[in-house]
Amino acid sequence: MAPEETYSVGRVARLTGVSPDLLRAWERRYGAVEPVRTPGGTRRYRAEDIDRLRLLKAVVDAGSRIGDVASLSTEELERRVSPAAAVDAAPLERAIAALARLDGVEAEQLIAGQLAGLGPVRFAKEFALPLLQRIGHEWREERMCVAAEHMGSALLRSLLGSALRPTAAHRGAPVVVFATLPGERHDIGLLIAALAALGAGAQPVFLGADLPVPELVRALELTGGQAVALSAVVQPREELEAGLEELRAALPDSVEIWVGGAAADGAETPEGVRPIETLARLEQRVELLRVASGA
Repeated sequence: MAPEETYSVGRVARLTGVSPDLLRAWERRYGAVEPVRTPGGTRRYRAEDIDRLRLLKAVVDAGSRIGDVASLSTEELERRVSPAAAVDAAPLERAIAALARLDGVEAEQLIAGQLAGLGPVRFAKEFALPLLQRIGHEWREERMCVAAEHMGSALLRSLLGSALRPTAAHRGAPVVVFATLPGERHDIGLLIAALAALGAGAQPVFLGADLPVPELVRALELTGGQAVALSAVVQPREELEAGLEELRAALPDSVEIWVGGAAADGAETPEGVRPIETLARLEQRVELLRVASGA
C-alpha cells in the first residue's frame, strides 16, 4: 500500500486560506487538527486535516469563535456551512426596494429586523456589508438616486454604531483602534470591520473618519492599543501612502498597522503595515493578537 500523502504547512495555508501563524495558534490553543510528525519533527497534514480546516475557516468566517467550534465534529461543521444555514437574501432585496422609493420607515424596519435576528456580528458581516455593496452598485447603475444612497448610508451608520458596544467582558481583550487617515470620510466599512473584530475577541475603539495622525497616535497611547485598523475607500493613493509612512514612523514597532478598503488595493505600504483584504483576514489578525497577549 502506498504511503498516505501529506502536505506542508505552507501548502495547507495556500489550500485553506488559514495563515501559517494562525494555523499554529489553532493547533496549540484549541487542538483544531493534529498533524503527523516526520522523524525530524516537521509537521505534515493529511487530506482530512485540510478538509477540516476549510470547514473551520468557513464557520469562523460566518461569525463563530474558533474556541467555540474547534472541538465540533466534522459532520457538525458541514451542517453549519450547508446552504440551508445561509441567510435569506429576500430581506436585503426588500430593503433595496424600500430605499429606492425613499421609504425610510420600511427600510429601517427591515434593516433593524435583521440586526435583531442575526445579532451584531452576523448582521455586520452577512447583511450590512452586502447591503452596502448593493447600494453602491445600484447607485452607480443609476437605479438608485443620490438621496436613496444617502438614506441607506445613514441608516446603516446609525444601526451599526448602536450595535458596536463592547461590554465588561471585553476588558482585557486586545485593543484595536479603528479610524481613517485625514482626507478619508467614508466610515461605514470601518464600522463593519470594528464589529467583526469585536466578534473575533478584540476590544474595538472606534474613532471614525478623517483623524489627524498626531491625534491617532495620542489615542493609541491613551487606550493602550495594540493595533490600529485603517480604512481607505476614496483617498488618493499618494495621500494614503504618505499618511501610512507618517503613522508608521510615529508609532512603536510593537503597534500593528492594518489597512484595507478599495483605495488600499495596490498601494505601496511601508514595512510594518499589513494589508487586510477581507474581514476573515482581519479576524485572523485579531486572533493572533489574542494568542500573543494571552487573552
